[in-house]
Amino acid sequence: MTVAAVVMLSDRFPSVAGMSPPEPPHNAAIDGLRALAVLAVVVFHANATWLPGGFTGVDLFFVVSGFVISQSLASRTHASLGAMLLDFYRRRVLRLLPALLVMLMATFVLSALFIPRAWRNEQFDQTGWAALVGFSNIVLAGQQDDYFSPGAELNPFLHTWTLGVEEQFYLVFPLLFFVWLRGRGRGRERWPWSRWLLPVLTVLSLAWAGWQAQAAPAAAFYLLPARFWELAAGALLYQWMRTRTLGQKGDAVAVAGLALLAAGVVIAPQLAMPVPGVLATVAGTLMLLASVSAPGTSRIGRALGCTPLAYLGRLSYSLYLWHWPLLVLLRWTYGLHGAALWLYPVLLLAVSAASYHFIERPLRSAAPLLRLAPAKLLVMALPLVALCGAGAWATVEYHEQVSLSVTRDGYAWQARRYPAWRPLEPVSAPTLEGRRLFVVGDSHAAAYRTMTSMVARQTGMEVRQQDRGGCSFVNLLRASPADCQGFIEDALSTIEREAHPGDIVLLAALRMPELRGFDWQRQDAQEIYRQLLAERTPAHAQAARDEADRVLGRLQKLGVHVVVDAPLPLFKAGAYRCSDWFNRHNPACAGGLSMSRADLDRLRAPQMALLAELAARYPSLTVWDPLPLLCGPQACSAVEEGEPLFFDNDHLSGHGNRVLLPSFRQTLIDIASGKPV
Repeated sequence: MTVAAVVMLSDRFPSVAGMSPPEPPHNAAIDGLRALAVLAVVVFHANATWLPGGFTGVDLFFVVSGFVISQSLASRTHASLGAMLLDFYRRRVLRLLPALLVMLMATFVLSALFIPRAWRNEQFDQTGWAALVGFSNIVLAGQQDDYFSPGAELNPFLHTWTLGVEEQFYLVFPLLFFVWLRGRGRGRERWPWSRWLLPVLTVLSLAWAGWQAQAAPAAAFYLLPARFWELAAGALLYQWMRTRTLGQKGDAVAVAGLALLAAGVVIAPQLAMPVPGVLATVAGTLMLLASVSAPGTSRIGRALGCTPLAYLGRLSYSLYLWHWPLLVLLRWTYGLHGAALWLYPVLLLAVSAASYHFIERPLRSAAPLLRLAPAKLLVMALPLVALCGAGAWATVEYHEQVSLSVTRDGYAWQARRYPAWRPLEPVSAPTLEGRRLFVVGDSHAAAYRTMTSMVARQTGMEVRQQDRGGCSFVNLLRASPADCQGFIEDALSTIEREAHPGDIVLLAALRMPELRGFDWQRQDAQEIYRQLLAERTPAHAQAARDEADRVLGRLQKLGVHVVVDAPLPLFKAGAYRCSDWFNRHNPACAGGLSMSRADLDRLRAPQMALLAELAARYPSLTVWDPLPLLCGPQACSAVEEGEPLFFDNDHLSGHGNRVLLPSFRQTLIDIASGKPV
């Protein structure tokens, strides 16, 4: 809703400024349901193995929200549409926005202090900025990681997707509910079709969710069209209970609801999300809501409304807001183990209670704010959100100035193009001047940016770069993924179209089996190495050879020189995550930042053998081996004498690029001069 529209509605419906209809009576049992939901989510996020289906607590939240919002809107039965909308959005803003903004800004600041910058941080920033305006679920749906991928657990704003779904629901649902209220009329229905509008939309959303869960799982998980039916189910229950009661069957229905909730926790991890994964959870929540909301007090309703659960339920919004950023910050720093595992729930409860008692509760019931015309309050909220957006941008833009991590030294850690303003000594290399250097490959090609931009500036070459993460050229391990074939063909076609005889092509890639994802504390390293070597089957080796022949054959016809970098060292832990006083004891760093030279030689032996075979068959191919420059005779270290050679497990740092620069530059000069390399 635009500012102009809000002001227009306020002028048209002046009575809304003084409208303060009574809220429905508070139901402690519903607070208890909220407590169950948030506890399930917190336990799942702390350790998914403790409660594998705990993520269904979010779906319980959705159903309860639809029910409670309907109660709130129904208390404004006689208001006009404009008055109802303005008062509804005023209450939503006071209820949700202050605590959300405080959490987001605190998370941006703490992230700048403790989370090292890497390529993934751009996704985190986009999620946080979108959360300020209720669209983080849309941003997440377009990102590569899904909700359950390992990378997602490091995004401090991931949990805000649910708030995006609810806020988008709030944009459309009040209109639908108003139509239902007015359509009922008095004595007879004024608009008979109005009673079917929400049920039809609910069924359509359910059907869409079932289809999209298979066709586009990320969109089905994150976006409103496939989640609308869950919130609408709670609203439909409220409409149904306006004229009906469960009678004496309340406890039996509640027991069945609890059983379905338990079943949902068990079966949801094995099913597509959200349909059919959360059907049991939604049905169980509806039964429990029907039981605890009916006249009279059921035994289960009294149990859910007990003081500890009801209090946690009142804290549920703040608990949900803070549980995830605190977890993520622990994962980035000390790790969720030892004392931190016990400190976390205490810290979470303290922060959430402070948020509830000092931010959430005082502001939503502040008399001066409630006396303001709703339009004025809504307009006042806009510059506040904009100010927070500017503050969030500043924490990202000036990260290196505020970070406590050694990685704030971007010159040493980040493999960036060498800046034009920074001085650089030219090198006399007349045989290279005017030639083009094509750099193609996966993210490891991108990790050579510092070196390639420096050599181009020193020698007068022109760099053409094409890279895509995960899409390697001649990786020597196996065939490239099917979804990379388009990129590979496009890159080869570009070289065929633009390269001249004598130009040089650098094919860069990860050519070693990755060491990420293993438990180096509990698993035997030598057994892991044997397993990794065994994964390169004869079929994989032949596929790698065939792909190399196709690529090198096409390039050799062009009269260009081809440089392939031999497999570089790689490590069990990422240097950028394990080089600070606050993160080096993290379990993610258990593998250490050094590797035995013998183990690395063993892991790369098959690839080196294939490279030697290819070099013998393709005269235009030069193998450049950086490993001896990065390693000692016995071991390779990601960080040497305080300077990082590698940024993470296997990508070079800016400093590592500069270490390799003289060797790479001389290799190019020798190639252009026709000298043996």
